Amino acid sequence: MQKFNSSTKIIIGVDHGYGNMKTAHRVFKTGVECFEEEPIVSMNYIKYKDRYYVIGENHLIYQGNKTDSDDFHILTLAALAEELKFRGIHEANVTLAAGLPLAWAKTQAADFKKYLMQEQELRFEFRKERYHVHLCGVEVFPQGFAAVVNLGAMTGMNMLADIGNGTMNVMQIIDGRPLEKSLVTDKFGVSICMKEIQKELSKSAGESIPEVMIEPMLINGLQGRVDATAKVAGRIAAGYAENILKRLIDYGYKENLVHLYVIGGGGCLIRHYSDIESKGNVTFIEDICANAIGYEYLATQKQRRQR
Repeated sequence: MQKFNSSTKIIIGVDHGYGNMKTAHRVFKTGVECFEEEPIVSMNYIKYKDRYYVIGENHLIYQGNKTDSDDFHILTLAALAEELKFRGIHEANVTLAAGLPLAWAKTQAADFKKYLMQEQELRFEFRKERYHVHLCGVEVFPQGFAAVVNLGAMTGMNMLADIGNGTMNVMQIIDGRPLEKSLVTDKFGVSICMKEIQKELSKSAGESIPEVMIEPMLINGLQGRVDATAKVAGRIAAGYAENILKRLIDYGYKENLVHLYVIGGGGCLIRHYSDIESKGNVTFIEDICANAIGYEYLATQKQRRQR
């Protein structure tokens, strides 16, 4: 295949979540459905190697290792297209900046990099627009830490809690220095709360309750709702939030001594279903794209050091 000759060279950060894919400027759900023929209804699909992949109609099931299927490869194509579209281009030489949960960054980084670099010349369509990416390289950074790298000195005792759909990642940071031994990846993501709510609601309704009916209550709170569905969701969400806080204490969180930084979709949940925000010494990083932005920053800094 002919090599791409464009002079456009950019870094694109991609946060590969189980609930949502995030770039610096775009967010979409992680669902992937493969079809042999062009979809009839959906326009939100990737055409790649004569197959069609509808993107974002649901969330991925937690896998543990993101290289176990082709899902995140296809989702990466969609993320590249979304970010290139935002920047007003359809082809570029790209350095991909990605991340992994804190405790897995060392053991899985090499395999994840190889997985993302499995093909350097990427030609595909997204929403019937053509894209061409020459993948120059992949950098993999610790998820969560990337989101706070620009926050300043972070003096004193700090704890980072990145609560995603599949995992909760925890790190202690003392006077701006991350403690290697404190890294924890806990398989206690928001999907556990969602499944518990669906399970209980399904018992009373006699049928499966889709995530789309529950998700707004986890993101925005009950907003005054007092119906039976809201009561079930609120009770289970409050229990999940309580368990999150108990786990943080087990991992070294001390309310009066440690400044807690909370990021990820689970941050919305504990904000609405616990009283932690009223206690002070807690910062919620609300930008869901914070990790992707941090990956781009770290990759840029690394390139500058190597020149």
